[in-house]
Amino acid sequence: SFEIIIQDKIELKMKYLFMLLKLAPAVGAFKFMANWKMPMPQDVARTEATAERFGEKKLAIITGTSSGLGKKTALSLLRTGEYHVIGAVRDMDKMAAVAEVDEFPEEDFTPMQVELASFDSVRDFCKQVDEFRLDKSIDRLICNAGVYQPSLPHAKWSADNIEQTMSINYLSHFLMISEFMPSLMKSKEARVIMVGSVTGNDNTVGGGGVYPIADLHELEGFKAGLKDPICMADGYSFDGAKAYKDSKLSLMMLSNTLHAKYNKLTGVAFSSIYPGCIAESPLFREKRGWFRQYFPVFMKFITGGFVGEEEAGQRLFQVAHDPRCGKSGVYWSWNGGPREGRGAEALEKGGQISGGGGAGGGWNSIFENDQSAKVLDMELAMNLFKYSTEVTKAEWPDLKQITSPCPTLNVVGAVSKYMIAKEEMKRIRVGVPGFGADGKP
Repeated sequence: SFEIIIQDKIELKMKYLFMLLKLAPAVGAFKFMANWKMPMPQDVARTEATAERFGEKKLAIITGTSSGLGKKTALSLLRTGEYHVIGAVRDMDKMAAVAEVDEFPEEDFTPMQVELASFDSVRDFCKQVDEFRLDKSIDRLICNAGVYQPSLPHAKWSADNIEQTMSINYLSHFLMISEFMPSLMKSKEARVIMVGSVTGNDNTVGGGGVYPIADLHELEGFKAGLKDPICMADGYSFDGAKAYKDSKLSLMMLSNTLHAKYNKLTGVAFSSIYPGCIAESPLFREKRGWFRQYFPVFMKFITGGFVGEEEAGQRLFQVAHDPRCGKSGVYWSWNGGPREGRGAEALEKGGQISGGGGAGGGWNSIFENDQSAKVLDMELAMNLFKYSTEVTKAEWPDLKQITSPCPTLNVVGAVSKYMIAKEEMKRIRVGVPGFGADGKP
């Protein structure tokens, strides 16, 4: 019968098991040879070249380093002398000019071209980085670059026929992280940092009180492939401001998803941040002239939420550098939000006052901010991860819990497995009370 066949197979396995028990001491004695490889001359040369290029420095990659927040963060990292920074930029000529004017140290800064509106370009960039870094693992990946096109009357499309804002801000960073995961996993203390936004967190006035609101609904656009003419994550009509907010919400949800899937098994820390409203940022270059003129004034003297590029860069730098920020699954913020009743002090100090609001507060004003119910919706986040993987054709590591390679423990485990199977067979032979011969109740 079927049960006798199973029993015979178990007994046959036991015979092999006892043979292994006899051989275990010899196996243990020579186990160290299993993973040992004779160093080849090319391996030695590669290791020496890696040490010569990077020394003891950490390797950091920042997208969007030619202006704004990315530039200030890169400069802060470089000033420490502890990092080699790869600047991922679209315009290499602009980056060269910026690097010369701002005196980026050539020996520690390497610009590389990438067009985030093209998945092929992202993959080419990742290959270029892998060739450049030799055996050096990636220690920091800062997903900063983004576009904000609120005045567009209709969608613009990426090289992959995907709405440009979602492609650049979210999907290309999604793909980039997947490509760099093998290297990040080799780092002793890797961090992946997503630049989020208050607009993606609708439990705040800035995120939940200003239309349009970030909302992916049931991901109808993603489910349908998110390609022209489908222009929004929720499948509805195009809105440039909402496309930006949805992309930031997606990034913040991705940070939580990657934390849940990979942090425990790899040690890589995933976090998102909101550095404050950089009202004078080039991000607003496509807004109307009157907005660019008066919005910084409003944020400085009315809401108190204004943060300059230099200070915002220091904040993003802190999350990349501060040992306290090695924690995973966190949404980092500073100062606790806008202040009121600032009056004369705000006028005297040009809006740049310290305390519990947008600007100021210093290094120790960092805190773990609350995330909205939308950001914390793990069921939706896992679906977003699945559909984003399909859209980008990203490949993620398939990790399992690490088990002990000890031969003795393996043998003990095999014996336990046999005993469990044997006892389970006894229970099966008793039958299935309440079920007929056809297996139905």
